[in-house]
Amino acid sequence: MNINNKKMGIPLMLSFSIALGGCGESSDELDEKLTSNAKVSFINSLNYMADFHFQKRNISTGYGGLFDSDELAVSELPAYEIGDIYNYSYKLINNMINIGVKNSVTASNKTRMTTTLDDNDNLWVIAWEASNEQFLSVIDKRKGNNANKFNVRLFANGNYNVYLSEQQIFTTEKGKVTDYITVDNCNNELKIDEQNIDLCMANIGFSYLLVVDNTGKLVMAEE
Repeated sequence: MNINNKKMGIPLMLSFSIALGGCGESSDELDEKLTSNAKVSFINSLNYMADFHFQKRNISTGYGGLFDSDELAVSELPAYEIGDIYNYSYKLINNMINIGVKNSVTASNKTRMTTTLDDNDNLWVIAWEASNEQFLSVIDKRKGNNANKFNVRLFANGNYNVYLSEQQIFTTEKGKVTDYITVDNCNNELKIDEQNIDLCMANIGFSYLLVVDNTGKLVMAEE
């Protein structure tokens, strides 16, 4: 069956090439159409400095070589900090990628995941911990600016009650991002399990992603 499929693939590929050639486009123009880009920002909510790795996934090798130096995207990102934007260019047919994080100093605490990119993705990659276990999560960036308000989404490492002006509004889900919450005052209005979330370092009118645990805010990142 495999041999037959390969034989059928030859005329199909030739027909595709002829069809493309007939469009009058150069190989560079075609290559550009078949190439996409992703913008990725890494958030380290772990309590140690971390390296983030980003690699095109190879089905035959899996995670092999992910933590090699040439797959390093962000080096020595301090605890509770946000890395610079990492631009990743790829062929549309190669949109599966591996992501890894490890301790920058000891090269231990390695965590891996695989995900699929969409055309022109703009993403957060979050390294986080819960119950002494380390995780990676990927979520879309999404602006939600609101004039004269603080607009925030929460990414939580557990299930916590969220209060706005002393009223419980919902409970977070472990490893999930919430919808936007609109906050009027930067202090003493938003709470996570009775822990006050101070937004006074944020710019009013802008939107933010907050990585939180049961002690409160760990990282605040502008969307």
